Formats: sequence, structure tokens, C-alpha cells
Amino acid sequence: MIAIDTVRKLFVLSATKPFDVLTESELLLIAMHAHHRRYASGATIFAAGQVADMLVITLAGEAQVRGERGPAIFDPSSALFGLPVRDAILAGPDGLEALCLAKPHLFTIARECPDFVVGLVALESDDLA
Repeated sequence: MIAIDTVRKLFVLSATKPFDVLTESELLLIAMHAHHRRYASGATIFAAGQVADMLVITLAGEAQVRGERGPAIFDPSSALFGLPVRDAILAGPDGLEALCLAKPHLFTIARECPDFVVGLVALESDDLA
């Protein structure tokens, strides 16, 4: 039996780019490995120069980078390619509620679903524009 929390995660992911290109079975696997986390207002999610050990998907609230609203998904370049996070990523004034996907699971998804990686790169390019 699939837990209701896992089903909720699956629906959230299925409506979020680039997860929306994945099959239901792929989404279910990801939902089973995604962890729900809450960050208090101002909490450091990633420090500048740190290499991300997870991909963070915003559910509610926001992340902030240099005092501005940050991307909904962060930091794919750091998590996938080991690049340091350029600027600190902090939870916004109302905090941040997120799904977090650990680096080992992210690597498996990337290997099995190349369209997912293409979507992540496109998202990041849009965020930098």
C-alpha cells in the first residue's frame, strides 16, 4: 500500500517542471525518496561556496538569494555537477516548506531520465535570464 503522504508528493511533483516529463512510475519512485522539510524564516539552506547535497523543490513560502525571491527549484548545478553555490540561499520571511531530494537519488533520476536533466538546465537558464 502506498502512503497518502507519498501520493501527495507525487501529485506536487507531477505539476512541477521538470518533473512533469516523468512517467507515473518514475514520479512514484521519486516521491518515495523525497523528504519534506520546513525551514524557519532566515534559515540558511545553502551557504555561499557550499556544494549542495540535495535538490530543493519549493512547496510553500520562498527562498531568497541576495534579498530577492529565489528559484522554485535549487540548486541543480551544484547538486548534479558539484559546483559551489554562488550566493547563500536563505528561507524567506515566511520560511520555506520544501521537498528535498538527496544527491544519490538525483543522480539515479538523471541517469535514467535524461529529459529531466534537460528540463533542470532549462529552468536554471530561465532563472538566470
